[in-house]
Amino acid sequence: FHSGRERVIFAAMKEPFDHPLIGEITINRSPKARRLSLSVRASGVTLTMPLRFPLPEALAFAESKAEWIQRAKSRARERVTPPVVVLPPFRTRLHVLEMAGCPNTQIKLQVRNGVIRVSYPANLAPQSPQVQEAVRKGVTEAYRIEARELLPPRVSELARRFGFPYDALSFRNAVSRWGSCSGTNGLSLSIHLMTLQDHLIDYIVLHELCQTVQKNHGPKFHALLDRVT
Repeated sequence: FHSGRERVIFAAMKEPFDHPLIGEITINRSPKARRLSLSVRASGVTLTMPLRFPLPEALAFAESKAEWIQRAKSRARERVTPPVVVLPPFRTRLHVLEMAGCPNTQIKLQVRNGVIRVSYPANLAPQSPQVQEAVRKGVTEAYRIEARELLPPRVSELARRFGFPYDALSFRNAVSRWGSCSGTNGLSLSIHLMTLQDHLIDYIVLHELCQTVQKNHGPKFHALLDRVT
């Protein structure tokens, strides 16, 4: 990169960078990053780098991966599908969905006592985007309630059985990862674990508990995970 272009790049580092081969790249300088990494989703490409890493070198790295990025973009676009329409009969682990047209002028959502109740104006179809958005919010809240009720005792039991220490336990509406373990052994689990079978939930919980002892995904971590599973 010559100096003139380099100045333009650094001026734009807090904004998406338009690369001539790759297209738009979001530049993410992270204090946690120890190396360069690329993330490709249907929404775009993210280039993550350590705080003090030279941006021209990082963009050169991304350019060297241009063919792989284009293939990954194509796969990501193929995976994008319209939201699934959710209608009764629909159940989560502890909740059932109820929907009804009513004389109200607004859509109303209530999640209580094991029921996800969506009431909508009679002039709207239950499949309409507005009603389905309320349904999705209700199902998400049901997953949150169920995660908080069902997962803490299971995490505690598995930690006790295998002798893993952990600190706090929190839950997030995360859709890109099932769980994480902090440097202080705090566990964070996705509420969408409630969509999985019990043995898969146990596997993910044990994966995070193993990280309280082995902080990376090296051979020792996988050996430990193999022993407890």
